[in-house]
Amino acid sequence: MKKNSPSVIKKSKSEDTRQRILDAAARLFRHQGYSVRLADVADAAGVKTGSLYYHFKGRDALVDEVLRLAMETLNDYVKSALASLPKNAKPIDKLKAAIRADVSVAIEVSDYSAANNRIFPLISGGMKKRHYARHKKHGDLIHMLFEESQAAGQLRPDLDLQTVRMLMFGAINWTAEWYRPDRGRSADSVIEHLLEMIFHGIQDESK
Repeated sequence: MKKNSPSVIKKSKSEDTRQRILDAAARLFRHQGYSVRLADVADAAGVKTGSLYYHFKGRDALVDEVLRLAMETLNDYVKSALASLPKNAKPIDKLKAAIRADVSVAIEVSDYSAANNRIFPLISGGMKKRHYARHKKHGDLIHMLFEESQAAGQLRPDLDLQTVRMLMFGAINWTAEWYRPDRGRSADSVIEHLLEMIFHGIQDESK
């Protein structure tokens, strides 16, 4: 899948313009937050504001589609990561693969996911309810993988898995805020550090 874009299918001129608008909106929401204006999006996409309204009725419609595509991209990556594992993969390996895909999408693959992490807490009303259902579906999948790993004896039995999951998602969402690829840290390094902290901790028990 092409970086930052939810689709690589050849598009008509109108569809291409719509995609450029969405890509520009995701990028701006990611870096500037929810206060981005439609005029800013139109300028970044290289279109007139009137053209933007041809594709989206208003700001809410644009935000709604960015958030929908964010979760679609995330779900596709997680499903692909799980499907690539051997059929006899251990539950803990499935969990790690899903987490690795989740973080990768947030910090490396998609402006949409990073934009979603940044602006989702700020939306309200029906839009928030609609997208919360998508977030919950993803969260439930990760929680199921935690439960399967714990049931298989691969995680400590005393762990409150909901707490662990929420702490993990908090770390992932914040990573999308501070991570910059030009500051000497590769995405793979960040992902492996997160997995190490989740599954092994940071204390050197040999001392």
